[in-house]
Formats: sequence, structure tokens, C-alpha cells
Amino acid sequence: MIPASWRNYRPGRLARHTAILSAGLGLRSGAQALVFLITAQLLGSQGYGAFSATLALAGACGVFVGLGGHVLLMRDVARDGSCYRKSLGAALVVYAISLVPVGVAYFLAAGWLLDEIPWSVIALVGLSELALFPLVQTFASAYQGVERIGRAARLLLVPVVARLIAAILLITLAYLATAPTDLLPSWAMLYLLATLLAVLYASQRLYRDLGPPAAPGHEAVRAYLREGSPFAIWGSAHKLYLDADKFLLAALATLHSAGVYSAGHRLVDLVTLPMQALLGAAAPRHFRAGAQGLAEALKAVRAIALPIAGYALAAGMGLTLAAPLVPRLLGAEYEEAVAVVQWLAWLPMVGAGRLLSQRILIACSMQVFVMLAAVVGAVVNIVLTVWWIPIWGWKGAAVATYGADFLTTLFMLLALVRAHRSKPPMQD
Repeated sequence: MIPASWRNYRPGRLARHTAILSAGLGLRSGAQALVFLITAQLLGSQGYGAFSATLALAGACGVFVGLGGHVLLMRDVARDGSCYRKSLGAALVVYAISLVPVGVAYFLAAGWLLDEIPWSVIALVGLSELALFPLVQTFASAYQGVERIGRAARLLLVPVVARLIAAILLITLAYLATAPTDLLPSWAMLYLLATLLAVLYASQRLYRDLGPPAAPGHEAVRAYLREGSPFAIWGSAHKLYLDADKFLLAALATLHSAGVYSAGHRLVDLVTLPMQALLGAAAPRHFRAGAQGLAEALKAVRAIALPIAGYALAAGMGLTLAAPLVPRLLGAEYEEAVAVVQWLAWLPMVGAGRLLSQRILIACSMQVFVMLAAVVGAVVNIVLTVWWIPIWGWKGAAVATYGADFLTTLFMLLALVRAHRSKPPMQD
């Protein structure tokens, strides 16, 4: 039975939802920035490079856990709230089915690419990103589906706040140490515990507000496996062309190079969070518009295109000007990160077209095109990165990332043009 609080809920305006999610993401970005500053300084460039490389690999694999069920959950609940419990049940069943094979693939890949990093770190980060964080993401998607944006923002904030507390505990461990010690395994353990606390809170909150999952039935599970796979492939490919450079730098260059590059990339990622807030707040409306056809989806997404492009331009200029401050924040060991930030400063601008194009396609259930674009971009990015890192180091990785973004955006725009000319519009 759907809770009364949900039945009585009425969606507010997009501006209010965006403000709520932006506030949540603002707090989240502030906490993430503090975690980043603390861990980058305490672990040093090599330790931070090892952690970032492991996290990047775990993130690329972790997207396959659940096979995109959280996106389908949000889509289905946004269109018909009465299906919430069975949709949540289907998402959780698919999560359980996919966890073991994805975990095996992760450990095999880590043994091949991250041979310099302790297995304890690989295992702890893997448990956090593969077994735990996908649950938080799924529960937050349920709230987004019913447009309870404030609650969704809170659920996504909880893991970061828990990690900030863990980072403060790491400071305590470093202070109490009587001799210099490797803090990387300790941070990996604290990171896992923080994510576990977030899962416990999120599940308790969701079950109380919206209710527990219900048995979905075989047909619903098969539908989620079939329809969600493109989202998972797209998500992993997306993570690969954004983050593969981090673990490839660790494998093909040095952990120091991976550390300074990851630090610069992390700063750029933090600046893009408001763009994600606007897209996240508008997602339920986009899904409803997409159910009415491509023209309605284009109209709905067009309304947020100018704010996103304007913010991306301002972000690029701000990052370029502020880059010299990086060594003051992280220490002299990260002097090279100044150039990294300046090279990557325009990624938000390049990525804006990709984000808007993929939102239109996904809203119209044309996720296969998004998947194909991401796969092509990921393959090109990995090939260029493997080719150019031995020649130009992190600069080769940066150029490869830009190239993948341009190629992916072009692919999706061509798919939109083709769909627009079709009668009726192409559907997945």
C-alpha cells in the first residue's frame, strides 16, 4: 500500500526542486571538497593516486551492479506511483543477481591493472563501491521518482558526510601515530564503514517513508534485466572514458602522476555538481515528457539548456583563473596539478552537450543510442590513453578525455537527428 504522505504529495515547480537539490549538492560538494583536501594531504600524491585508481576501477565496475535498475525505478515510479513497491523489488533482485559476477570481474581487473596497490585496499574499496553504494543510489532514485527531491538530496548527502567524519578520524590516526605510517589501508577501511552507515540510514528512511519492496514476479525481473542493461553498459562506458585514465596512469606511468592528475580532475568534478543538480531535479518531468514523444522531450530539455551552458562557461573560466591556488590547498607535492586543472577546466563546457543529448534520448526510452555512444567513446578514450600516456603522461590522458566527449556527443546528436526525421520517432 502506498503511504498517505506519498499519495498527498504534489510536485512543486522545477525551480524549487532545483534549489533544493542544488542546496543538497552544495552541501555535498562542500563535504566532498573537505574529504578530498584531507585525504590528498594525508595520503600524499602516491597514496592518493593509489586510492583514486582503485576507486575509478571500482566505480567503472560498480555501474554494472543493478544493471541500471535505479534509472528504471525512477522512470517507472515517475510515470505511475502505484508500481513503487514492485519496481523497488525488481531493482533489488537484479542488484543481487549482478553483484557476484561483477565482483569477480572487478578483482580480476584489479589483479591485472593495480598490482602495486595492496589487496586489502582493493577489497575494501570494492565492497564499498560494488556492494553498498549502489543501494544508496537506488533508494535515492525512488525518492526522485515521486519528486521528493529534498529527501533524495539528503540520501545522497549522507555517504559524503559519513566520509567526512571518517576523514576526520583519519586525521586523528595520523596525529596519534608515533612514526610515519601508511594511512591508505586505514582510509580504505574508514571509507567502507562510512558507506555502510549510509546504506543503513537510507534503507531505514525509505522503508518508513514509502514502504518496503514487494516481490516483483519473474516477468518484472526479466524486464529490468532486459531494459536496464543498456543503462549499465552506458554507465560503465561513461565511467571508463571519464575515469579510466586514473587507473591507466597508475598502471602505465606512476602513482604520483595518477595522484596529481586525479587531484586536478577531482576539483573539476566538484565544480560540475550544480549542473547535475539541475538535471536531477528535472528528470521526472523529462521522463513524463518523453512518454509523449521526442518533440515534447526536446521542449522539456531545451528549457534547461541555456542555464547549463552558461554555468559550464563560467566554470571553465573560474577553474582556469583559480588553478594556481591548488598547491596552497594541497601542498607543494601537487604543484603539477595546477597545469592539470587548467587543461581540464573546459570539460564542463564540452560535457554540457553530452549531458543534454543523453537526457533527451533516455527520456524517450532510446537508451540504446546512449549506450552505443558511450561504448564508442570509451573504446576510443582507452585506446588513445594507452597510446598517449607513455608519450605525454597525463596530458595524453586529458586530450583523450576531450576527444571521447566530443565523439560521444556527436554520436548522440546524429541519433537525435535520425529519430526526428523518422515517422514515428525511433524508440528503443
